[in-house]
Amino acid sequence: MFWTPYADWIYTVVSLSGLLLICWLVIGRSNG
Repeated sequence: MFWTPYADWIYTVVSLSGLLLICWLVIGRSNG
């Protein structure tokens, strides 16, 4: 596993994207 100055930024973006995807799926199923 390598470390770069962008590691924190990439991790943050990936985490937020994952949360948004989960929320989108949950809301979609609820509305569907």
